[in-house]
Amino acid sequence: GNDATSPSPCTPATPGPDYARTMAATNWCMKRIQVRVVSGEYIDRVGVVTELLGAECRLELQGGSTTVVASEDLEAVPPSKNSSVIILKGELKGSTGKLIGIDGRDGIVKMDLNADIKIVDMPSLAIYVQG
Repeated sequence: GNDATSPSPCTPATPGPDYARTMAATNWCMKRIQVRVVSGEYIDRVGVVTELLGAECRLELQGGSTTVVASEDLEAVPPSKNSSVIILKGELKGSTGKLIGIDGRDGIVKMDLNADIKIVDMPSLAIYVQG
């Protein structure tokens, strides 16, 4: 056994707690989606994400003011039929389309790119606000 070359378990590069916290605070938001604030100073206000700042989002609130809110304090406003939508996760993440029907948890989306019809989990959809 040549133990001298095996890496020691406590290398200086071991991530500290700050690193772990930053990694945990992923930002699920996307630009131009409509969100509702679920906690904090702006609770229940609705706005549109205009910029992603690490784990936070800059919002343009209804009424025109802007603020920065952590993405964990936001939820996507559930799209209604005929909304423009963007897909938040999965292989189609970032794709936009029109929600042409809702069947329980399934959203029926006509994709902008090629007019394909896709069935997408409703929680994976957000209202997409054209800039």
